[in-house]
Amino acid sequence: MRSKKNKRIIRIKGNPINVNIGLIIFILVFAYLGISCFLYMHREKIAIYEVVKGESEKLPGITTTGIALRTEEIATASSTGYINYYVKDGSRVAINETIYTVDESGSFSELLKEAALNDHTLTNENITEIKKDITSFISDYDRNSFENTYDFKYDLNSTLIECVNLNSLDTINQSLIESGNSTLNLNTATVSGIIEFYTDGMENLTEEQITKEYFNQTNYHKNTIDRDKPTEAGSPIYKTVTDESWKIVVPLSEEEFEAYNGVDVVNIVFPSEKISTSAYFSLITNGSEHYGILGLKRYMIQFAGKRYVDVKIEADTKTGLKVPKSAITEKEFFTIPSDYITTGGDLKDSGVLIEQIDDNGESLASFTAVDVIASDDTNCYIESSKITSGTIIMKQDSNERYKVEGTSKLQGVYNVNTGLASFRYVKILSEKNGYYIVESGTKYGLQVYDQIVLNSSLVKENQIIFR
Repeated sequence: MRSKKNKRIIRIKGNPINVNIGLIIFILVFAYLGISCFLYMHREKIAIYEVVKGESEKLPGITTTGIALRTEEIATASSTGYINYYVKDGSRVAINETIYTVDESGSFSELLKEAALNDHTLTNENITEIKKDITSFISDYDRNSFENTYDFKYDLNSTLIECVNLNSLDTINQSLIESGNSTLNLNTATVSGIIEFYTDGMENLTEEQITKEYFNQTNYHKNTIDRDKPTEAGSPIYKTVTDESWKIVVPLSEEEFEAYNGVDVVNIVFPSEKISTSAYFSLITNGSEHYGILGLKRYMIQFAGKRYVDVKIEADTKTGLKVPKSAITEKEFFTIPSDYITTGGDLKDSGVLIEQIDDNGESLASFTAVDVIASDDTNCYIESSKITSGTIIMKQDSNERYKVEGTSKLQGVYNVNTGLASFRYVKILSEKNGYYIVESGTKYGLQVYDQIVLNSSLVKENQIIFR
C-alpha cells in the first residue's frame, strides 16, 4: 500500500514561478500616475483670461508752455510829448479809429484833466466794459499768482483813463474852437487789428529762429509803454496784431516728435482760459531740437497780450477691449467680395452659391454655408476648410462669377466659452504695456467677459480645454 501511494507523487525539477497579477497592475498604475504627475508639473499650463474693457493712448498727451507767434506791427510816436490814448489795451480797432494824441506842450493834458473833472460821468458802454473786466478777473483769480492783481489794477486804471479821455474829446475840441485855436489833431489807426501797449523784441520772431533759449522766461522782458512819461519821437507807442491767424511753438522730446510724426490736427486746451479747441499741427527741427507748431485761426484777442502760453495737447485715447499680446495668433482665410455672401437654409445661415455643372453641361448653384470671420466695406473673410481654392462661386440674381483663391492672414484669439478653442478675429486699435486694445462690439469679434486662452501658442484650434 505504501509503495502505491508513493507512485502518485510527481516531483517537479527547479523552483516554480509565482506570478502576482494584482501587484503588476498596481505597479503599472503607480507608474502611469507618477509619469502623468511629472508631465503635468513640468508642462506649461493653459491659462484662461477674461476679456475686460480698456483704453490706451495712441498719442501721448503733452502739457507745456509755448511761444506765441503773431503778425505784429509796431507804431512809433510822430513827435515828442505826452501820449493820450483813447482805446483800451487788447481792444479791436478799425481803420481810421482814434488811437491817441500827442501833447507836446503839456497844455492839452491840463485841458484833459479839467474836462474830466467837470464831466466825469461814464457812459453805459463804459460801465459795461469795466464790469466785464472785473468779472473776468474774479473768475480767473488765483491766490498763487497774486502778481496778476497788479496787472488787473493797471488795466482797470487804463480803462478808466481811456473812457474819460474819450468822453472829454468833444468838450476839449469845442473849447479850442471857441478860443480861436485849431481843432485837435487826432492820430487814427492805419490798419485794423488788436491794440497792445507793450513790446518785447519778439514781434518778428519766426518758428525757424526758435531755440531752447527762447523758452527760458527768466531772460524775457516785457516793455510796457509808460503813459505818465513823455515819449520821444520815433519811440514805440503801441502795436497792432493785424492777423487772426497765429501759431504756438512748443518744445518736443525725441519720443514725442516720433509719436506725432504724420499728425495734422490735434485737440488742445488752454487751462487758464478754460478754452478747448482744435489746432493744425506740424513738426519742425532746428538743429538738434524738435518743436511742434500749433496753428490757430481763433482766440487771438484772448492771447494778444501773452507771449508765453500754457497749453495742453490732449492724448488720443482708444477705447475697446483689453487683450494680452500673448493671446494673439494668426490664421489664413479666403478673401471674397462681400456681395457674393448670401443666406440660405432653414436657419438663414450665411453662405455662398457654388457653381456646379450637371451631366448636361448646365450650370447649377448649390448653397454652402460658410463661417464669415470678418468683413469690411469690400471683402469678407471665410473659413478655408469649407471650400477649396479654385472654387467658382456665383453672385445671387446675377451672371457674375468669382474664382476663390486669394487668402489673407487675420489676427485673432482662441475663445473657450464652450470649452472648445475657437478662433475669433480681433481688430487691434492700439497697444500699451503688454496689452492690445481691440475693437469691441464687432459682429464676429469679442465681447466683454469672453474667456480666451492667455497664451495662444499652447493650443490648437478646436482643441478641448479642460478647466
